[in-house]
Order: sequence, then C-alpha cells, then structure tokens
Amino acid sequence: MLTLLRRLAPGHSRDLPAPEKWVVHVVGFATALLLLAISFGSYVNREIALFLFLGAVLSLAFLTTTGNPLRPRGRSWWALAMVGLAALSCGYFIAMHPVHELRLPMIDALSWLDIAASIILIALVLEATRRCIGMTLVTLVLVFLAYAVFGSKLTGAFAHRGFSTQEMVDHLVFSTNGLFGPALEVAAFLVFVFVIFGALLDRFGGADFFYDMANSLVGRQVGGASKVAVVSSGLYGSISGSPTADVVTTGSFSIPLMIRTGTSRTHAGAIEAAASTGGALLPPVMGSAAFLMTDFTGIPYASIVLAALIPALLYYLSVFLAVHFKAHRDGLPPMSVGETPSVLSVLRRDWIYLLPIGLLVWGVLSLNRPSFAGAIACAALLPVAILRERSPARLMKALFFGLSDGMKGMIGVGVACAIAGLVVGTLSMTDLTGKISSGLFTLAGGSPLLTIITAAFVIIVLGMGMPTPAVYALSAVLAAPALIALGIAVLPAHLFIVYIASMSAITPPVAVAAFAAASIAQANPVKIALVACRVAMVAFVLPFVFIYHPALLMNGSPAMIVLTVALVAAGIIALNAAFEGYCLITLDLVKRGLLLLAGLALFLPSDLARAGGVALFLAMMVWLLASRRSSSRPVAIAG
Repeated sequence: MLTLLRRLAPGHSRDLPAPEKWVVHVVGFATALLLLAISFGSYVNREIALFLFLGAVLSLAFLTTTGNPLRPRGRSWWALAMVGLAALSCGYFIAMHPVHELRLPMIDALSWLDIAASIILIALVLEATRRCIGMTLVTLVLVFLAYAVFGSKLTGAFAHRGFSTQEMVDHLVFSTNGLFGPALEVAAFLVFVFVIFGALLDRFGGADFFYDMANSLVGRQVGGASKVAVVSSGLYGSISGSPTADVVTTGSFSIPLMIRTGTSRTHAGAIEAAASTGGALLPPVMGSAAFLMTDFTGIPYASIVLAALIPALLYYLSVFLAVHFKAHRDGLPPMSVGETPSVLSVLRRDWIYLLPIGLLVWGVLSLNRPSFAGAIACAALLPVAILRERSPARLMKALFFGLSDGMKGMIGVGVACAIAGLVVGTLSMTDLTGKISSGLFTLAGGSPLLTIITAAFVIIVLGMGMPTPAVYALSAVLAAPALIALGIAVLPAHLFIVYIASMSAITPPVAVAAFAAASIAQANPVKIALVACRVAMVAFVLPFVFIYHPALLMNGSPAMIVLTVALVAAGIIALNAAFEGYCLITLDLVKRGLLLLAGLALFLPSDLARAGGVALFLAMMVWLLASRRSSSRPVAIAG
C-alpha cells in the first residue's frame, strides 16, 4: 500500500541531460516571448495562443518532473513520448482551428479525430496534474467526470439528464467553459506576465534588494533576524505571489540566520512559511488567485487590490507582532551592526529597483489593463539589467534564462488552471454548482454563520495539497454562490475564498510552504505547519471580520474605516500577546486568558461584544503598563 501511494505521489525535478535541458530553455523562452508580445498588445488569436500555451506547459511538465518519487531523475522515454503526444494533440487543434472556428458548438458533429485528440489532451492534463500537484486534485476531477457520466443513473436532487461522449467533449474542450476557458486564459494572459516579472527581478538581484531593505529597516531590533524574514518575505511575496517560491528564495537567507541567532528550527521554518504565505494576499500582485477573481466576478483588478490592502497589512502586522512578542519573551538578540546596512546605503546602491516596482504599482492601479502594466514593468527592468550585467553578452544570457525560468515557474499554475477548467466545465454542464450550494445550506441548517464556517471548511479541505489558483477556481463555483445567497456582496464573498484558499499553503497535513521551509530548516514539516498556522492565525479570522464589517475593505465612511481598523488592530495585539505570553511584560495565565477574551470579543460581529472587548483591552493595557513600571522601579535597601 505504501509503495502504491509513493508511485502515485507527485514527482521530483529531473536532472536533465544537455539536449532536454536546452529543449526546456528554448520552449520556455519562445513561449515567454509570445505571451509577452500579447501582453504588450500584439494580436494573436485567443484559441491558438491557448493551444500553444497548454502545449508548452504540458511539455515542460513532463520534461522537468518525474512520474513519481521512485522514478530515476534522468532521461525518460515515457516522458518524451508524452511530450510528443502533447505536441501532436495541441498541434492538431492549431491545424484544425479554421475548421473548428466555423462549426456551431453543441450542434455540428465532431469527427472521431476531434474526439480522440480531446480525450488524449484531457488524459495528459490529468497526468501532468498528478506529477506536478498530486493525486488529490486528480481524484476530485475524476469524481466530477464520473458524476457527468453516471449521474443520470442517480435518483433525487443530484440526478441529471445524462450526456453522450460527444456532448461531454464538446462542452469540456470546444466551449469557452471548459479546458480552454477563463481559468487557462487568466493563467496565460494575466498571471504569466507577473510571474515573468518576478523571475526577471529575481535574476537581476531583486531578492537581494528586498532582503537588504528589510535588514536595514528592522535588523537592529530585538529578534531582528525573525523580523527581517517577515519584512523581506512580504516585500518579495507581494511581487512573486507564490508562497513556495518565496520560501525557497528568501528562506534560504532568513531561516539559517534565524537559527544562528537563537530561534529554534521549527519556529524559524514556521515564521518564514507564514510570512511567505501572506505574499499571495499583499498587493500589488496578490498571486494568481486575484486575477482569476477579476475574471470570475468582473470586478476591476484595481478595485480588488485597494479592497485587499488593509486586510493584508493587518495580516503582516499580526505576523510581525507574533515575532516581536516571542523575541522579547525569549530574549532574542538584534543582529549585529556589521550585518545591518543603513536604509540610505541600500537605496544609494539599489535605488533603480524602485523604478520597475513603482511602475508596476502605478500601472496596476491606474491602467485598466493589468497584463499591460506587468509588461511595461518587465520593460522597466532593462535599465536594472544593463547596470547589473554590463556586457551585452551577459545581458542577453540573463534575459534568455530569466524568461525561461519564468515559464518554468508557470508549470504548476498552468496545470492547475487547466485542470480547474475541466472541473468548472463539468459543474456548468451538470448544474452541480446550485445543488452543492443547496447542500451547504442544508448542512448548516440554514444558519448564515454556520454556512460561512462550512464553506470555509470545504475550502480548507479542497486546499489540501492543491495550489491556491486551483482551490480558488473550484471554490468560486462551489462555495461563492452559497455565500452570495446569504446577502454577502460579491467582493467580500470572493475575497473570503482567496484568503481561506491561500492558507492551504500552511494548513496540515499537506502544507507546501511548510514542507519547503522544512527542507531548509531541517525540521519536521508538520510541526512547522502547526506553528505557522498559529503565527498566521489572524488570516483565518480576518475573512469573517470583513464579511460582517465591509469597512475593512474600504467600503464605508472614512470614520467607520478608521474605527474598524483600530478595533481589529487591537484584537490582533490582544490575541498575539495571549498566544505568545508577552506584552510589555511576561504574562501569566490569568493575563493571557483575559487578553484572549478581549481579542475574541473585538472580532465578534456584535457591537455589545466589541464594546466589552474595547473596555477589557484598555483595562489590560493600563494594568500591564503599571506592572511594567512597578517591576522596573528600583527597590530601596533598608538601613
């Protein structure tokens, strides 16, 4: 049984021989150039671009990832055969596009070659998903496909009329609601350009700039190494949007530094995992789920970014306070003066990195074309590249491998969005979405709060081992209708899903960010995930707060927004102090219990409970301040 599970587990990265390695680089570079040209405004037929993108993603997935952890990491003829199949099937759709463009979907018959090519493509997407993401998502998709095939044999509310093979293939592959639907389109035409920007920024030293800036800002404070990890991961993650990539990039510096300055291996990995996970929530990029949200809801990306800003900053406030209180409680030292440059010296040396980042922020907020904003930000990296690389040969080499790395970074997202398209297509074909929403209402007994909690639980379960874009795409069609039916506005409902889905990166038992941190910290990944959930606890609470108090999403009068933010910030202080056992002084159990009670009351939707929380919080702050002053007062010696 254990051997079978390992054979079905996700594969490892391959150690490719030179020919395959260059194929990967050339395919990645060529696809990146095509999609960048589209982002700059060049016209390429939508369907043909998606065929090329999916073909490239599948080919790179099979070339770079083994079939399972037991397989050798070198050349695989099976993998090369699947690359050939992917190229042939996507090439068939490109060649037949003029014919398919003229047919009437669901009316004109499909040829046997159309059906065969479609089934091969679906099978390849499932296998690529198993290799790159895991069996959990594949099993879920197979369950939905089985429901489409056999659901007509059911009785009751979940029965449907039944579908022929041609109808299923037509809907899943040849319509805009399936494999080549919104999810894959967002991955190719929106997410891609920001992933490329992050890859190029990293290639030209952007990660070092973020780390040095964080070091100069907080490195000399108590527990400076841990605070550097939080700030640098937030800065880098706001651009990369990938928790795992953030852990691997910034964690390679921050985790050993935290361990060297007295933080345990488990806590070092947990702090980095929690801080990196928040990068997917922090504007301007917010990870690929926010782009999917734009497509699913029709809400402009700039509106989503502005609404998400305050909750994201509150999340990092919570993580920073958890680190701050623990550092004071454990007496962790600041970093040495020699390790912490001044802010001015960092800006004097690396100010040019602010140009593309500032341009990206301006473009996302000001232009109504996020992909074009990402493209001009990529172009603004050229001065950075020229100053860093100096010689034209080194510059061209860096650009080539930067674009190639960016496309390789799209493999997981591309595969996840392709498989999500199959699920969305199955749900729309069978009308299962409405049935599941009704089921959520029934399961929660009609209670609004229980419905929201049930939806959150479903999203967390879906998120086990799955990347955030796939979790969001599934949850947006499964859970969002139930939330909206409660009277919750579209933006808070979908942002609720983004937050809960993002936490899948640190939610046990399959917590990809925690596992990435564990490989660097050399600690138990499950323990790291559990501690990371405690450090990031506010992320599980904030979605409930902004559903009941939309002012947190800048929806309300300025006075109401300020009041709501202040109350939530006070709750964050109280909860972190209670969990870490420190606030001005080391706390005993009574003080921790009272602060925990105050923090929970401040998050409740009841005005009476919040008023009581405010009173208790202020009383506790006065008590703690008085206790600190009395403990620091010198004791007189008699006689």
